[in-house]
Amino acid sequence: ARSVNALVACWMPLSGGEPSPYFEWEYKGLNSASDTGWRPAPLLLEHLRNNHPDLKVLNLDGRGLGDEAALPLVRALEENTTVTSLRLGRNQMDEALGALAEILKTNASVTSVDVRQNDMGAGVAASWAALLATNATLTDLNLSSNQIGASAKDLAEALGKNSTLRTLSVEDCGIEDAAAVLLLEALGGSGVEEFRGANNRCLEKATRKRLRAWAKTQQ
Repeated sequence: ARSVNALVACWMPLSGGEPSPYFEWEYKGLNSASDTGWRPAPLLLEHLRNNHPDLKVLNLDGRGLGDEAALPLVRALEENTTVTSLRLGRNQMDEALGALAEILKTNASVTSVDVRQNDMGAGVAASWAALLATNATLTDLNLSSNQIGASAKDLAEALGKNSTLRTLSVEDCGIEDAAAVLLLEALGGSGVEEFRGANNRCLEKATRKRLRAWAKTQQ
C-alpha cells in the first residue's frame, strides 16, 4: 500500500508557454497541515544548474516556500546565466533572500526581482541595500510587504551609488518618517523613474503624501 505521503506533479506554463513539472504538492495527511504544501521538483533545480535555455523566469510566486526549500534554488542561481526575472513573492523566505542578495551583487543576467510578501527582516533588507550599491544590471525591484523598517536608510544611501534601477516598490514595509525622508531625497537624485511607497509607518501627513504620490517629474 502507498504511504499517505504523496507527491503530485503540477504542470504549469513557463514564459515560453510550454508546460513543465517544476512543482510537486506534498500531502502528509490531515494531522500534518504545516508540512503539507508545494515543494520544488528535482527538474527545477536541474534546469537552474544546467542553464536550461527555456527557463528565463524563475516563478516561485505564492508557493509558500520557506528557507529550507528555497535555498538550494537560490544557490543554483550563482552559476546561472539564463534566468533574467525572479518572481519570488508570497513565500516565507528570509535567510534565502539574504543569500540571494549576495549572489546578485555580481550577477549580470537578472534584471527584475519581486520578493514582496516574504518574511524578510531589517537585517536581510540591509543586504539588499548593499546589493543595490554594487549591482549594475537590476532595473526593477519589489520589496513590498517586508519588514524593512530602519534599513530604508541603507536603501537611500545605496541609491546614490546605483545608476541602473528604474522601478522600486517598498509599500507596507514599516518605514518611519526619518528613514522615509532620506529615501525620498535619495530618489530625487537617482535613476528611479517609478516608485511605490504607500502604507508605511509615517506619522507626518506630508511624508505619507509624498510616499503615495512620488513622481520623477515632481522632484
